[in-house]
Amino acid sequence: MINLSQLSIHKIELLFEKSLKLKANKSEVLSQARFRGQTAALLFFEPSTRTRFSFESACARAGVHPMVLDGGVGTSLEKGETITDTILNIEAMRPLFFIIRCDNNLDLEIVASTVSVPVINAGWGLRGHPTQALLDCLSLFEKWQNFQEKKILFIGDVRHSRVVASHFELAQILGYKIGICAPTAFLPTVTMPLSFTHFQNLSQGLEWADAVMALRVQKERHDGSIFNVDEYRKNYGLNPNHLKHLRKNVWIMHPGPINYGIEMEQSVLADKRSLVLKQVENGVFLREAIIRNLLEE
Repeated sequence: MINLSQLSIHKIELLFEKSLKLKANKSEVLSQARFRGQTAALLFFEPSTRTRFSFESACARAGVHPMVLDGGVGTSLEKGETITDTILNIEAMRPLFFIIRCDNNLDLEIVASTVSVPVINAGWGLRGHPTQALLDCLSLFEKWQNFQEKKILFIGDVRHSRVVASHFELAQILGYKIGICAPTAFLPTVTMPLSFTHFQNLSQGLEWADAVMALRVQKERHDGSIFNVDEYRKNYGLNPNHLKHLRKNVWIMHPGPINYGIEMEQSVLADKRSLVLKQVENGVFLREAIIRNLLEE
């Protein structure tokens, strides 16, 4: 699973249904005994909390032991070994599949064509984060049951968001509409595969939306000349004042991690419409369902 373009709406709905069945039995770890003693290689060349831990948990629940490479510290990468050699040597240890998080310098499509086992994209530079988009929509599927004519507003740093990149792919399959509210410096610089509605005024975007997702402001990619914290917080931050423009049945989301006091105030997390921690919970079961489907196939 490098991107979402190969999935059909039928496959995605089956994946959601399987995820929710696993969630209903969350008190019991339904491991597959025939895979005990087998391993999966989790290569996280970029920092992660939610994605890494949920994939580790998903592997354990499915009965596969996760072997985790966390960055390059303490590995042969510090000695000059290339990432490609690292991957090939780990493949020689016969993991059942790879789960890889990396920047744009590593081409996951080339990796997938080189190794003999499946590769799951756990966040690839600015290219995409398919399992995050899927777990976002799983959380909304629990509320909506279908996505036709639904509208999701993304607020903030769309330009650097691999999550939004995957949502553009997923929206074409599931049928929801995408809106963007962001300052000019945060808007996409490349042509998106799907048209979107651009809102310059956050209040108008919130009134339009059925769900809103605030995005982490990636401060490391901006300098002071194009990003002012106070201005951003005033015009684009989710706070109790802005939430007055949301209807009661509009859901609030964030893929994490959250910059409190910039894209979202901490009090928003306690709002009854917030699905932020539900996204984290559902991430385990969505990723477990993907792994189980992979093992069954």
